[in-house]
Amino acid sequence: MSDFTRGQVRDTLTFVRVNARFMYGWKTVDLAARTGISAADIKGQLGHMTPAEALAGANRLMVTGANSPKPARVVKRDRTAPISQPGSTSTYIAFDKLAAATTAGWTLAKGARGVRLTASVDGRRSMTAVAELSNGLLYAFPLNRVDFERAGAALGLQAAAQITTLIERQSLVTGSRSKPGRASIEDGGGVFSTFYSTDAQDAVVAAGYNLETEEFIEFAAAGGAV
Repeated sequence: MSDFTRGQVRDTLTFVRVNARFMYGWKTVDLAARTGISAADIKGQLGHMTPAEALAGANRLMVTGANSPKPARVVKRDRTAPISQPGSTSTYIAFDKLAAATTAGWTLAKGARGVRLTASVDGRRSMTAVAELSNGLLYAFPLNRVDFERAGAALGLQAAAQITTLIERQSLVTGSRSKPGRASIEDGGGVFSTFYSTDAQDAVVAAGYNLETEEFIEFAAAGGAV
């Protein structure tokens, strides 16, 4: 490990907007402590926000740990940086800040990544199922087509073809720490377990499922349907 990265702790929880509704959070080092980068630069050029700043926005979905969507990454090189500091800085950027960042000397290193939805198609074993949390977050995950056709309605799940509006597309996530609840049922000598939509909980119980867990929302105060 090089001298300028040894001992640097990634303990600064930061958020950027992936779209007008979805906010991606991760832990990073204190970038403002580096030569040539100020706290004002990080906010104005990159759109970085503290949790408190992100929570202040209405009708936003805040998550951490998401596999997708992910914001774009930019990099800025500083040939005048002392040997004790990195010669370049790479970090995430808000979806609406690329022009400002480019003007300030940042370069796009990797484009943003959206949520890939797999349609239900004959001959394909699995598909994307979508469970909705109480704050409007749409959690997408792979599910066997046979299981979806048999149990999807009772669990309140949607298929890729049912995600049709802009708000729905902006609310999709995979792999985040915020997750829907899980339910299970005895099925042909085994146990079938998967996610369910929160507003379908009563129907899930009525259909004979056992509730294993309820939904978990990290930042409920920033949620709410628009």
